[in-house]
Amino acid sequence: MTQAQTCHWHPERATRLSCARCGKLICVECMRQHPVGVRCKECDRASRLPTYQVSTAYLTRGLSAMAGLGIGGGVALYVLDEVVGLGFLRLLLMFGLGYVVGEGIGTAVNRRRGLPYQYMAAGAVALALGISTAGTLVFNGALRLDLFALIGAGVAVVGATARLRP
Repeated sequence: MTQAQTCHWHPERATRLSCARCGKLICVECMRQHPVGVRCKECDRASRLPTYQVSTAYLTRGLSAMAGLGIGGGVALYVLDEVVGLGFLRLLLMFGLGYVVGEGIGTAVNRRRGLPYQYMAAGAVALALGISTAGTLVFNGALRLDLFALIGAGVAVVGATARLRP
């Protein structure tokens, strides 16, 4: 007579499933779907996809990209605002800023994705808007804030963070 196979964590449950990594017997409650098969809860916790791993080196690269893109984007926004003007074209400029920031941070962190990188992208857009607004205030003596600027800020943040969404 064969011995009944039971879950490693729930000995009262009979099972025929085993972890693809360590081979432990698991029940349906303990199994986790993984791109390479079924894994137990310990093995699933141990291996995260490299795309979503956040390390100090990548955080540093992302923060450096955030600062560079924010400052460069702010200066570019100010100059283009003075040349092109405000209004509907500001929406297009902001969409472009969001795209460039998202791509720039994504490239700097080797196409990794996740919430920390989304925060960096939103921070870079906020920094660019702050520098652009400060430039307008200092050099022109007036604060130009209209509906297109506010909508453009939202468009830029959504565009930048969408490029880094997990």
